[in-house]
Amino acid sequence: MEIIMVHGIWDKGTVFRRMAKVLTEQGHNCHAPDLEPANGAHGLADLARKLERTIDQTIGSHTRFALIGFSMGSLLARYYMQMLGGASRVSHLFCISGPQHGTLTAHLTLGKASRDMRFHSKLLLQLNADTSSFENTSVHCYRTPFDLLIIPSRSSELESADSNHIVPAIFHHRMLTHPTVHQHIAQELKADC
Repeated sequence: MEIIMVHGIWDKGTVFRRMAKVLTEQGHNCHAPDLEPANGAHGLADLARKLERTIDQTIGSHTRFALIGFSMGSLLARYYMQMLGGASRVSHLFCISGPQHGTLTAHLTLGKASRDMRFHSKLLLQLNADTSSFENTSVHCYRTPFDLLIIPSRSSELESADSNHIVPAIFHHRMLTHPTVHQHIAQELKADC
């Protein structure tokens, strides 16, 4: 299966290196593009449109695929699906430590991306108002109670998800290398192949 991996704020696609290795060994094709500007200076909608173009250039405009979003990347993935019409192409959505309902740390930093990730931001209210586009997508969320960037960590859960998992990773970025996350994603993809 084709898999698109969407990094978080200030990151690059290389943060998925270990996860991509695990999933590639399972027979999947992993693509982890660098979305610029990584600080989200022009907001999340801008990066989501860049994600849409990157997906079409990488795997074509009709291929179904799985989408993995980490942190801010979870919101970019959701925007792509819910606002740009990408949901019909996405078989699985895996949101890892994403601020689905906002995060306190976004109130402590400047910039358009931070404003988009604040509690009750216009963008989050828009995304959370209607999740019906997930009907034909298997949606799974992961969070760690030890997250110091997504506060509160339960903000990483989606009520409409097929499953919400608590993973004992000791830091935000450790979620990307935690075997529990890798194993669950691999199992979900294998079950639907």
